Amino acid sequence: MRKFLVYSSFLISSLVVIAMFVTATTYVQLAVAIVLYPGLVYFALKAFLDKDHKMSKLSIVKVKPSVSIQKEEEVSDIDKRGFLKVIGAAGLSFFLFSILGKRTQVPFFGKVTGPATTALEDINGNKIDPAQLQPTDGYRISEIDDNVITYYGFTNKDGKWFIMREDTDTSSFRYTKGDSGFPGNWDKRVQLRYDYFHNVF
Repeated sequence: MRKFLVYSSFLISSLVVIAMFVTATTYVQLAVAIVLYPGLVYFALKAFLDKDHKMSKLSIVKVKPSVSIQKEEEVSDIDKRGFLKVIGAAGLSFFLFSILGKRTQVPFFGKVTGPATTALEDINGNKIDPAQLQPTDGYRISEIDDNVITYYGFTNKDGKWFIMREDTDTSSFRYTKGDSGFPGNWDKRVQLRYDYFHNVF
């Protein structure tokens, strides 16, 4: 039961400390992670070092009159010590990354080629502004004529308008637009000239 508690404590503390180092965004969070790190080392020592291996044992082989030969036992926990070194190196890496990585924006691989900003690009490499207005931004639906050929009328606050025609037989959409006079154009919507979106806008 004691071993279970020690191992579970080590697992929980390692998850908490690693999460604190990785997600630290302020110096206070980083300080908390540093304070919790010795607890992780303590549970690692408790979990992977037996009491018998805290110090190398010395055993007397044979006692002869006036001579005693002492033999040092070989260390049998090399794997455990290697594991502790790996844990220590990982903790140090998280510590350094949380201090340097987030402040200077230095990547682990590759070179810094410019400022740490992200830009969207299309397939041709042209930069895209995600906040740019689309041709139909600001328009609201005003009228609907729902038949085999359906018409949707849209207007904006400046009085500009466009009508979208949907032909359910051919599954096509065509558009027409204007700068004023939406009610009159809506009344004669069937006679208006419609074209593809890219030709109208």
